Amino acid sequence: MQRSGRLLQLLQILRERRVAVTAKFLAERFGISERTVYRDMKTLVELGVPVEGEAGIGFILRPGFFLPSMAFTRDEADAVLLGLRFVLARGDGEIAKAADTALLKIMDGMGDRDETQMLGNGLAVGPPETERRCELGTIRRAMRDRRKLKIAYRTDGQASRSRVVWPVALGFFDQVEMLAAWCELRDAFRHFRIDRIDSLTFLEVNFPRSRNSLLAVYRKLEPHANL
Repeated sequence: MQRSGRLLQLLQILRERRVAVTAKFLAERFGISERTVYRDMKTLVELGVPVEGEAGIGFILRPGFFLPSMAFTRDEADAVLLGLRFVLARGDGEIAKAADTALLKIMDGMGDRDETQMLGNGLAVGPPETERRCELGTIRRAMRDRRKLKIAYRTDGQASRSRVVWPVALGFFDQVEMLAAWCELRDAFRHFRIDRIDSLTFLEVNFPRSRNSLLAVYRKLEPHANL
C-alpha cells in the first residue's frame, strides 16, 4: 500500500474510534513497524490533523475535526447515489459492502443539508430478474488477477458442460447478467449468461495475455457489445 493511502486509512480509523488507538494495533493492522506508525502520525500532525498521542496510551483525534465538505451539484449527487444503489442491488457481497462503505464516507464529508437531499432523491434500483448460481466476486477476482475459470455452463434444455474460460468483461443488462470471455473449448470469444453458470472454480493459472489486450481485441470484434 502506498503511504498516501495508508495515511487516509489511519485518519479514517481515528475518526471512527472514540478511544485511543495504540501504535501496536495500527502496526499489526497495516503490517508495518511501530516506528513507521509514529512517523505517519507525525506527518498527519504536520498536515494539520489534530492527533493527540501519549506513550503507552495511544493516539486519538480531537473532537471537531472534519474533512472539507464535498460540494456536489444536485445532478452529481443523484448520479453518485444511483450508481452506488445499483451496486448495492446488483453487485456481489464484497463489492456491495464496498459501495455501502463508500456511501458512508461520502456522506461523512457532506453537510447535513446536502446529505438529506442526496438520500431523499427518490431514485431506486431493483434486483436482477434472473437467478444467480455463482459468485460474481470470484469472477471479478479472476478478471483482476488474470486467472482462468473453470465453469459448468448449460445451454437451453441441455445438461451443463465444463469449460475453461479467460474472463474479460462482466455486463449488467436489464434482463440478464453476462460474462464475456475467451473460451478454450471454442477457441474464440463467447458470451455466457450468469444465470446459466451452475458452478465455477477459480484456477491458479494465468491466461497468457493481459486482460486489457484481450478486452481491446474483444471490443474490436464486438463493437456493439457495450462491455
